[in-house]
Amino acid sequence: MTTPPVAGLAPAGNLAPRRGGPWARLPAAWRQRLVLIGLTLLALVPLAYVLERSAPGRLNIVYWDEFDTALRLVVKLHEGQPVGAFLTDLFAINNEHRMVTSRLLFAALYWTTGTIDFGVVGRIGVGSLIALVVLLAATAGTAGRAVRLTVLLAFLLFQLEHYENFLWSGASIDHFSVVFFLGAAVVALARGGTAGLVAAGVAGTAATYTLAHGLIIWPLGALLLFLAPGRRGLLPWLALSVIVVGTYFTGFKVNPSQSFVTFSAEGVLRILHYWLSILGAVPALDSQRWAPWLGAGLLAVFGYGAARGGTRRERIAVFLALGLIGAAGIIAVGRTAESGGQVFSRYYVLSGTAWALALFAALERHTHPRRPWQVLTPLLPALIAFNATANREFADETDSWIECRNLALLGYLQFGRDGQGSFPLHPHPEVSTPLLARAEAAGVYRMGAICLPEPFPRGAREVATFQYYVEELSVQHRALTVRGWAAASGRRATRGSVHLVLRSETATHVFGTVPTTRPDVATTLRQPTWKDAGFYFVRRLDRLPAGNYRIGFLIDDGNRPEFMLTGHRVMLDGPRSEAQLARPPPR
Repeated sequence: MTTPPVAGLAPAGNLAPRRGGPWARLPAAWRQRLVLIGLTLLALVPLAYVLERSAPGRLNIVYWDEFDTALRLVVKLHEGQPVGAFLTDLFAINNEHRMVTSRLLFAALYWTTGTIDFGVVGRIGVGSLIALVVLLAATAGTAGRAVRLTVLLAFLLFQLEHYENFLWSGASIDHFSVVFFLGAAVVALARGGTAGLVAAGVAGTAATYTLAHGLIIWPLGALLLFLAPGRRGLLPWLALSVIVVGTYFTGFKVNPSQSFVTFSAEGVLRILHYWLSILGAVPALDSQRWAPWLGAGLLAVFGYGAARGGTRRERIAVFLALGLIGAAGIIAVGRTAESGGQVFSRYYVLSGTAWALALFAALERHTHPRRPWQVLTPLLPALIAFNATANREFADETDSWIECRNLALLGYLQFGRDGQGSFPLHPHPEVSTPLLARAEAAGVYRMGAICLPEPFPRGAREVATFQYYVEELSVQHRALTVRGWAAASGRRATRGSVHLVLRSETATHVFGTVPTTRPDVATTLRQPTWKDAGFYFVRRLDRLPAGNYRIGFLIDDGNRPEFMLTGHRVMLDGPRSEAQLARPPPR
């Protein structure tokens, strides 16, 4: 009698196991390695994008607070500042912060190079965020845990919501660094031992003397040590906290120009609302309506990750997330009234890092060692979509920040004085202009050039189909200025694609220009894709070749580069003499 087939069993003639695809035939260890490599490479994509996208902001250009915190300091050092006065400046209060670590960096750059380069400062600041990710991954435990944490951190931190910190060295060197120091202190305390306690004390002190919300490390560290077995190190930590916090508040003064919320029920609610808005800022994508709700969501995710032994299993992630949540509370107390409810981009690093750590702690509760990617894999599309959306939503803010800073610089280069253009480099040009002159005369800093020479692209063809308008062409005081717009007929205008061409009988020179947004051009000419056709060129005469030049434009937008010479001419007779430069520029 024939036995009927049973569901789930192969007929007798097909007992050989079915062969899967190439992936299934790989040994499990190889599949694990390939997944680790693939996810690591995936995490590098947002890092590479944001570094490339923000590169135009990390130039050697002193801007806003950097005049007071950095440039003035190195000028004083060069002029022979006494040790006592240097220490006073080093520990001076600036809007309730004692930014000792960044000031020490500025001084160290001067002592080692004789100058200060704000591009280097910005790279160090961004590097501290990368170092934080590496540190957290290195202490995560297994390779799988490290990669899962790295993916969460990469897609939440390396995107343009954090544009202010990625573009401006004055923000990155403080707001990225303070998070790194907090992370280093928590890692050191969690690792334990005398060496860990000493390292945590150093990192905690650095955090405190970077920004005011670094003070959170002292109660946070005390809680971590209190919950540790044996509570070893708690008493030394409390003693050190008394010394560091006590010295921080010695002679402490509040900036009288700052506004603070009055102590009342309404004031407490405003602070609470702003605190939740900071916590929910990253997933809210600049929505003031949804930010506080998502901030409450972060607290729920954090609570879930920390509950039922989470403080033991995920000590670093849970305690660092708690510290960042507390740091946001300190900011809310001090900045609720000043902010008007707006969460500034430089604060987003607290939200992004806290969300990544809270999600990690929560997801690890459901991650099985035999199925290490089962929980993360469904989240990958959402993380990728969020990162891409954040980059798109904050692209205009990124371009606007760079444009405002660059226009301020061009105004200074054109007129030799700050505050003459559309935007100032410093809120008080009467302070910044003589300070820049002192720094350049001393040789410790010279404002970085921005319209740099470039090679003439190979294969560029000459055309006569550009539409353009030169609104300003002048050689005055110390610089050549060319301003207007240019676009190629039938092609979209892209930012940074317009280059200035100077051609004489013997030479051709190409220079980059600063892109400017020109919605008026797009509207007037009914060319909606030409809103980025504006350009602004200013370059000091001592950085230009002498000669009689015909002016042209080169458009290189990724297609075949094209150039067109105009009827405009300019005579450059070389650098101005010191007597000529001393004359006041025309108003």
